[in-house]
Amino acid sequence: MTRTLPQPSRDDIDVMKVLHALADPVRLELLHELSKECDPKTCSLDAYDVEVSAPTLSHHWRVLREVGLTTTFVNGRTRWVEIRRDDMQARFPGLLDAALAGFAERRP
Repeated sequence: MTRTLPQPSRDDIDVMKVLHALADPVRLELLHELSKECDPKTCSLDAYDVEVSAPTLSHHWRVLREVGLTTTFVNGRTRWVEIRRDDMQARFPGLLDAALAGFAERRP
C-alpha cells in the first residue's frame, strides 16, 4: 500500500518558505538531481552525491516536503520523492526553474 506524507496544498505553498528552503545548497543539489528524473526517485542516501548523514538527509527531505517543493510517497519501507513542478509553476511561475538553472551554472 502506498501513502503520501503530509504536504501543503497548492494554495498553501508560501513563497518565503520556498525561498528559505531553496537557500540551502544541499537542498538545491537534491532538487537538481530530482529534476533529471521523470519518475519518483528513492530518498536513500546512496542515491545522491551529497556529503551528509542519513538523519541530515532525512531532515532536508522533510523541509522540502513541508514547504511544498516535493511529494514523498511511502511504499513498504521505501520512500520515493518527486518535485511538485506543476504546483510550483502554478503558484510561482519560473521560480523553480530559475533556482535550478542558477544552481547548475555555479556547479563545477
